[in-house]
Amino acid sequence: MKQDDWHTIPIELRKRVPEQRIGRCTDTYSSIKIEECNTSDAVYASIKNRLLHVNNWTLYAHLTNTEFILLDKNGNSSDGWATEGFFIKIRFSKLQKILFAPYDFVHIAQLVNESKMVGDALVMQLRPAHNPKKKGNEIDHFFTSEASNTFILYRDATKIYLSIHGRNEQINLNVSHVAKKIRNITLATFGILGISNLQWKSLAEGLLNYK
Repeated sequence: MKQDDWHTIPIELRKRVPEQRIGRCTDTYSSIKIEECNTSDAVYASIKNRLLHVNNWTLYAHLTNTEFILLDKNGNSSDGWATEGFFIKIRFSKLQKILFAPYDFVHIAQLVNESKMVGDALVMQLRPAHNPKKKGNEIDHFFTSEASNTFILYRDATKIYLSIHGRNEQINLNVSHVAKKIRNITLATFGILGISNLQWKSLAEGLLNYK
């Protein structure tokens, strides 16, 4: 898929992506042809399960060596499937270790099966969040709480598609410590320069590479 293929995504799924109002937006598209699959139902189910098993994302986003750890609503590590209301802590391993920077946190704001409307489809939306193990609601992410990443997985008669849509991405400067502000500026700058795009593209391609 190319950048101009946004309008090929079913309208019911596009409506799940927040409106772009401020800051930066990104769109990452990947797909595989169903004719390459021996059993498309099994392949789609496998890819869907991969998407929901967040702790294994590290295996697929190999180009950026990013760590993904699923947490339950109380901030405890979870070996289960992604669930609406759960958290994910993320670290660009090499970059953040060099900067001695802590993890970033997002929560799973939406997790919706759209099978009644679009055939087989799943939408998962992530938004920057606080560290659920800490008191208070200060966002522990280099983007503000208005930012989002929306994953759209669906298939039609010829292909299985996975796209990731970033919206309203702004540097999070509303933090309590100057060091944290500098850290957010540094990480957001690297993200804006393309590392986050590379991360999501690597993850999407890895999830679709069912072989």
